[in-house]
Amino acid sequence: MKRPLILVCGGGHCKSVIEAAESAGFAIKGILDVAERIGDDVLGYKIVGTDDDAALYAAECDFVVTLGFIKSAAVRNHIIDKLTAAGCRFATVVASTAHVSRHATLGEGTVVLHRATVNA
Repeated sequence: MKRPLILVCGGGHCKSVIEAAESAGFAIKGILDVAERIGDDVLGYKIVGTDDDAALYAAECDFVVTLGFIKSAAVRNHIIDKLTAAGCRFATVVASTAHVSRHATLGEGTVVLHRATVNA
């Protein structure tokens, strides 16, 4: 059975990941973002805390970093390091309309969005 998801960063890319995760049968527990956004709604899911709260969900949920385009990977790497230190596991999400070759290998934390193809 798939563990529920906590999405980290509630911007535009988060919306794309929500649609992919829902189509793949994941339940979404909530979203972590900056403190100023706690209580906000993203496509029907609440921002429930910040990345400082990740450890509260680590035992029952898997995580997906939904930070979209940035100029440097440093911010994303910092978030991943922080979540890993908190004991979080990362889900792999493949949208229902995506195609992944049986010869391909997807790493932990990978997201394959709708209509995407991953070849061998």
